[in-house]
Amino acid sequence: MIIGDLISGRVSMSALTVDRESGDIVQEVIKRVKEFGVALVPGWLAGDDLSALQGEFEGAFAAAKGTELEPLTSEGKDISHHYGQTRTGLHLKYNHGDELRNALPRTHEVFTQDWMASVASSYLGLPCTLNRHLILTDDFTPDEEITWYHFDEVGALKFLVYLDDVDRDNGPFQAIPGTTSTTSRLRESEWLKFDDFQKIRIDVFSQYSEELFHTLYGQYKSFLLSRALTFQAPAGSLLVFDTDTIHRAGPLAEGRRRRVVRGSSYRGYWP
Repeated sequence: MIIGDLISGRVSMSALTVDRESGDIVQEVIKRVKEFGVALVPGWLAGDDLSALQGEFEGAFAAAKGTELEPLTSEGKDISHHYGQTRTGLHLKYNHGDELRNALPRTHEVFTQDWMASVASSYLGLPCTLNRHLILTDDFTPDEEITWYHFDEVGALKFLVYLDDVDRDNGPFQAIPGTTSTTSRLRESEWLKFDDFQKIRIDVFSQYSEELFHTLYGQYKSFLLSRALTFQAPAGSLLVFDTDTIHRAGPLAEGRRRRVVRGSSYRGYWP
């Protein structure tokens, strides 16, 4: 006898959403990331602030055009140092500090705000490094998914900003709330097993058996996947998430484009 139904335990989008005018955005974001692994702040940037990021994004890719493009690895992983290929487009990676400040001054200001530092330090603990890397991603080649459902090899707290209106057809961020703690243990076990970045199995739905998956998550793959949420939101919206939450960038339809900027914050000091 099955007790409950398919919607039992499912999280609503409203439970993950924070009003950008919230009186205490720090605590509202932290609360949701701790409980669910992800928080959404719709329309966080607008007007001149959003236009400035969009302009710096376009200028950065225009400047990089014609320079050496680093390919994906044979395993399909992206380890480029600056200008790299992705499965569906291109990306640019910047280190924090002077490199980012000199190249993208307005973007640097946006991703070094005091409230972000407060979120990172509260969630990750001290010491931590706020937005150690900043990555600009331009996706324009159609595919069934920009990235598959996965966790990141190195655990991080990410701040991701949509630079375009995002719907179901242009690479929406998708995540399965409530998977963070289990995935964290899985990631740690992978490092203990392989101690090699290239060998860490991050594709949770294809690289692990149904039996192991059920042992870890208490659900079979199809049932857990049915709990995934799609984050459709206007340009300027902000996502804050723990990368141990199972997540992906969804389908990209023909003729569509997705531009995002994301920063990765880490536990400890990352020079």
